[in-house]
Amino acid sequence: MKTHATEKDIVIRSIKKLTEKALASEIAENTTLGDFLAYKCTTHGTNEYAIYSTTEWAYFKLLEENRFVNEAHVEALMNSFVKDGYLFTILYVNENMQIIDGQHRFEAAKRSGLPVYFMVMPGWGIKEVTILNVNSRNWTIVDFMETHAKSGNPNYIRFKEFYDAHEFEITVCQLIVAGKRSRGTASFDKFRTGLMIVDDQQITEAYLRAKKIMELKQFHPHGFRSRNFVEAILILLNTKNYDHAHLIEKLTLYPEVLLVQARSLRVEEYLKLFLDKYNFRRTKNRIELSRRY
Repeated sequence: MKTHATEKDIVIRSIKKLTEKALASEIAENTTLGDFLAYKCTTHGTNEYAIYSTTEWAYFKLLEENRFVNEAHVEALMNSFVKDGYLFTILYVNENMQIIDGQHRFEAAKRSGLPVYFMVMPGWGIKEVTILNVNSRNWTIVDFMETHAKSGNPNYIRFKEFYDAHEFEITVCQLIVAGKRSRGTASFDKFRTGLMIVDDQQITEAYLRAKKIMELKQFHPHGFRSRNFVEAILILLNTKNYDHAHLIEKLTLYPEVLLVQARSLRVEEYLKLFLDKYNFRRTKNRIELSRRY
């Protein structure tokens, strides 16, 4: 299979050239940008918007805070240009020619020697990058974390340091930092849109929780990182009179074969197993879980 497109291979699907639109005042004040659009680009548009096309790829820039370019994605787009024709889509750039949306499409078009089609959105930046991608399947939750951390958000910088220091998936790290089970999507939406707040005290407590979870790795080597396991331990840590050292002692004295061999159990199965071990031959200071844990 070909991996690089050539002019001979690619059919460029044309668009109808529409009425040229005057530059917005914010753009007109930028002489460099104005000259570039006027002399280096072909304009397609209506009275409401303007779409530009150009092969002057050197004028475009990537936002430093934006996610890294995924080479596999770029290669897939280039292969699609060869196989299906160049079904271009519009890039969004700001007045500094920084790409707000479409950096993979830009890179694929550039490497293929194809024109890029774009709209200029003055004032747009990393906030708009996030908004455009909140509902996009192309962005992972790690992408959002990286983006907000790179933009200097101290909450995400703290969270990323915690994430990088542990073996857990990012969604499991969210649970550990929150210190409880997740009951909905509100916190997830806040995380993606940059509204998460995590102070130093919360991160310190999260490190302590993570340490206690890691102490159980020896008893559950195949599943200690699973979401269900972590949720079960967080429930125990929030249970009145729970003594973590006592659970470690009981699991050491009475190893659980199921726990050692299993990759993951249901939260309820973990809790029953831990309660049985914890309360075994213990007449005082037994623990009981509330009905709503």
